[in-house]
Amino acid sequence: MMARATGTTKHALITVVGAVAAWMLVAPPGAGAQVAWDVPAMMRPGAPSGLSLLLIEAHPGDGLGGLAIWRGSPAPVGLGFRGGIAEEPGDDAAVILGIDVSGPLASPGTDGQPQVIWWTGAGAGVGEELLLSFPLGLVLGWELSDEGVTFAPHVGAHVTLDVITGPGDDLDLDGSVDLGVDLGFASGLMVRFAAAVGGRESLGIGVRLPR
Repeated sequence: MMARATGTTKHALITVVGAVAAWMLVAPPGAGAQVAWDVPAMMRPGAPSGLSLLLIEAHPGDGLGGLAIWRGSPAPVGLGFRGGIAEEPGDDAAVILGIDVSGPLASPGTDGQPQVIWWTGAGAGVGEELLLSFPLGLVLGWELSDEGVTFAPHVGAHVTLDVITGPGDDLDLDGSVDLGVDLGFASGLMVRFAAAVGGRESLGIGVRLPR
């Protein structure tokens, strides 16, 4: 039964990723020049608890920023909170705020077995305009541990409803394919990397501090 459930969820994930990728090829550009909070997503099964500090390349544009993420428990348990500041197009600064929630689509397997979770959330990019974003996505990830080192890659996709307020009020739908890997050590330090490609392109690299 577990194998069947896992196969079904992996098929669903492949379908969603393919649909998002195809949609991004034909969809018009996403709305606005305001910084989006939901990329890089930094979401996966087992996304670590504690405080993560990251350097990000924000979307849209290529402005740099800093992002802090706090989780009380590893995903998909509990909530994730994030806040940061990044350059928006035009070199102005924008504030990023967001909260996420997630849940399993299949019962956790043994070490090294892939798991699939869904996630959603709400947040804002606050700058010259106000961008409210509501993402919904799926992520496939797994963890491999050996001699105190944990390797945790993941791949997924999400779509986002954007509500833009300001001089050009608008409503848009955007999407991205999400990729990443976490590398954890026995000390509790974890190096984290994630990227979003497609409609919302972004990069993030940083660490989860030891607890």
